[in-house]
Amino acid sequence: MGAFEGSLSFKTYYVQGEPPNQFQEDYLERLQHRFFQPLSPVGDDERSMGWVPVQDPMATKMTRDKVFFNQFIVAGLRIDKWSIPTAWLKAKMNQVVAERYPDPERKLSKRQKNEIKLEVMTDIKQHILPTMKVIDMCWNITERKLRFWSTSKKMCEEFVEFFEDTFEMTLVPDSPYMMAKDLGLNEKLLDKMVESDPWHPKPGL
Repeated sequence: MGAFEGSLSFKTYYVQGEPPNQFQEDYLERLQHRFFQPLSPVGDDERSMGWVPVQDPMATKMTRDKVFFNQFIVAGLRIDKWSIPTAWLKAKMNQVVAERYPDPERKLSKRQKNEIKLEVMTDIKQHILPTMKVIDMCWNITERKLRFWSTSKKMCEEFVEFFEDTFEMTLVPDSPYMMAKDLGLNEKLLDKMVESDPWHPKPGL
């Protein structure tokens, strides 16, 4: 949602760092390295996150024509997770316990309960799909500005960490200070702005 259609709510960041000369080749490789991996019904992973093309979140790889648009890099952050209704899980577990251990007086150990729970969850996952969310990112390489179409604090924090791990560059949230710096104000004027308005501190303070 966001870059091409949908919500107009987004968070803006400044990207600190210089793109390499052959940034398209390098960034495409980095996006592919952290490409989304589907969840499996078998296993302990309850959540998966990775990059996908905005126009095709079901794609199996990144391609230049779906990522680069002039000076813009556009990608989606896809997050899938299993969402099993608690009531359904409890009912299925009770059913299995009743079938295997008909004696109502028998007390199951914690290990036995966990084994049954894992078995039931795996069986349920075979019949449902995980929930899917795709949040768009649009990065203007020329202006060094990036938009991420979420305003959730938790989601934005997770995105920043994932982005920085992917590209080895730093994201700084947009602010009046960063805007003034981007417009070319010298350090003396920037310091005066900070002194006159404590709500607009330098990043990191």
